[in-house]
Amino acid sequence: MKERSFYSNLFFSLGLNLLVKPAAIFLIDAKVQNIVGEEYGIYFAVFNLSLILSILFDFGVNNLSVKLAAQDVNEAKLQFSSILIFRIALMLFYIIGLTIINLFVKLSTVEYLLILILGLNQFLIANIAYFRSFFAGLHWFRLDAFFSVLDRILLILSMGTILYLYSDGFKWVSIESYALLQFCGYAVTFLIAGITLYLKIKPPFIKPKITLVKTLVKQAVPYALLIVLMTLYTRSDAIILKYIAGIEEASYYAQAYRLIDALYMFAMVFAGLLFPMFSKMIKDQPKAIGPLVAQASKLLLGSSIAITVFGFSRGGALIDQIYSNTSVDSGSIFFLLCIAFFGMASNLIYGSLLTANGSLKVLNMISLIGFVVNLSLNIILIPKVLDGGAVIAAGVAALTQLLVALAQAIYCKRLFDLPLIDRNFFRYPVLILVLLLWYGIVSWSPIGYVYGNWILFIDILATIFLLLAFKFIDIKELISLVQKRSKTQ
Repeated sequence: MKERSFYSNLFFSLGLNLLVKPAAIFLIDAKVQNIVGEEYGIYFAVFNLSLILSILFDFGVNNLSVKLAAQDVNEAKLQFSSILIFRIALMLFYIIGLTIINLFVKLSTVEYLLILILGLNQFLIANIAYFRSFFAGLHWFRLDAFFSVLDRILLILSMGTILYLYSDGFKWVSIESYALLQFCGYAVTFLIAGITLYLKIKPPFIKPKITLVKTLVKQAVPYALLIVLMTLYTRSDAIILKYIAGIEEASYYAQAYRLIDALYMFAMVFAGLLFPMFSKMIKDQPKAIGPLVAQASKLLLGSSIAITVFGFSRGGALIDQIYSNTSVDSGSIFFLLCIAFFGMASNLIYGSLLTANGSLKVLNMISLIGFVVNLSLNIILIPKVLDGGAVIAAGVAALTQLLVALAQAIYCKRLFDLPLIDRNFFRYPVLILVLLLWYGIVSWSPIGYVYGNWILFIDILATIFLLLAFKFIDIKELISLVQKRSKTQ
């Protein structure tokens, strides 16, 4: 009965996330981009900056609180007020610091407003995640899943009403109104999640303990540093691009990157199964790590290769289908970011394994090198082109992610004595050739003319079919993986 309940909760969580989050990106975010045009480049740059700054509002505390809530909920309750007040103090520090920075940098009114709102959004997100850590730690998975998507449901309802139900709704749409509606969604979610948590566990509001906060921060520093470095080499390119190449290039880059974000959500759902399994296997069954890595690689790397081939063959058509204001380079930008996504997928596997092993020093060194490479190449190369800065940024992102992925994979294979080339390796080039053959046949045959805009949908179905046929997606293995995951609960 317990196992059945776990499956029910797990698939409820997966289904809710996979339904709501992509809808928020494709139905709301893409529509907003089409309306505001290149101004979305400002929003995207500031959004990435807010992600980098978001570490101030978390500092790795959530990871520790999930573990503590599962092991000793009474102790977690005693920490509640200290952590919450600590975060409020950080928020005030953020607002004061932003005001001081504005005195020297002289941000535009729009930029200042966006940095303020999106920074507050990150504060709310960090605290919602903290509340959810109790739900996850106590195995209240349905509550955890609900609050993981409530803010996006509210955004879909509010912005969706303006975009799709009002004939003149586009007049209300701007990057400022979009950010404000996001803030409202996060604020409501924060209040409801906080009230629900209080009613469920009734944490005492006691005087904050400075020593407790210091201890938590000290324990979380290696994790916090890793998150900062990973966010820097993954997100800083959009900020650099906006200030060096301009808003227009940043907007073209944002169009493709938001699609990659949607794909990354799918990969993260699966990767969320890996970390606790790796942690348990390192301790109890180290020899079982190899088969799990091979299984995860087959799914994530095989799917990301298929996505990359799709991006090469159909990337431009997909971008043109979704967005109204595109560039002649949009297809190339998307293709290069698909290559970057391959590196991200690899990092989800090997990064999870190294984190589970406690190899944070190595991960931080690799991430630092990745950040230096990304920052240096973007600063050097972007100014050398008059147009096409987004292509340069996408190429640098691809190179950075591949270098980081290669370093993590090599280190993991040596550390855990894994084969350099697993038994599934030769399936990858065969998959690439078959996919290219399919796209070539469609392009040079009457199929494309007959089905018109539906051809992209047909291509996606064909890609999924080939992944199933070559057993990169193996339903039996996925069921087996979920069964193994349930044993770690």
